[in-house]
Amino acid sequence: MLFTPAAPIRTVQYIPGHNRWHPDIPPVAEVIAGGSIRLSCQGDGVLCGPVGVVGAEPGDLVMVEILGIGRLDGCFSPAGHPGVLGCAPSHAMLRDTPGDPEGALLGRIAPSSADHDRIAASAPPVRASCRALAPRAQILLPVHVPGARISAGDLHFPDEGGCRTEGGRLDLRVHLTKRGMERFQITEPVLMPITTSSLDATVAGLTVGVA
Repeated sequence: MLFTPAAPIRTVQYIPGHNRWHPDIPPVAEVIAGGSIRLSCQGDGVLCGPVGVVGAEPGDLVMVEILGIGRLDGCFSPAGHPGVLGCAPSHAMLRDTPGDPEGALLGRIAPSSADHDRIAASAPPVRASCRALAPRAQILLPVHVPGARISAGDLHFPDEGGCRTEGGRLDLRVHLTKRGMERFQITEPVLMPITTSSLDATVAGLTVGVA
């Protein structure tokens, strides 16, 4: 019996980046604890990464500090922030995350549409999404897979006409606390208060560029 799919089966993603959270997506770069990295993020909801943290293991905590964010066209946007920032979930989290079949999005969107590849069946509790992720903000992220595998994207740039979502660059510094989940009883992302540290070093020490 011959089977003809309604839409072409995609076996290769030609655009760099990824559009879902999964532990099997390999890191495209690595950063050491205390190191910084620049992500060149695209628009259209594509995530940049994952970035592996050297030495990170399940049960650890990574603290990600937002050093700076900018538009690719060079225009200044002081209120810019990533729409999504987080670490990869474990296989157990994907398996155990409950879902509600009532009104499920994937059941109503045709496989041939552009939105079908961008909507996950569920949202694992490993990522943060808020406008408070502005420069100097710090967020604690639990580690569920070796290397943590940090991804970010969906950059937002508020202006007088509203809020623009487009590509840009995102500068991050990453710190690692071994066994932090157990020591501090943290199981979900925690946004830290913005410190009063100087902005002079916000883009200093950039070691890796990721596209």
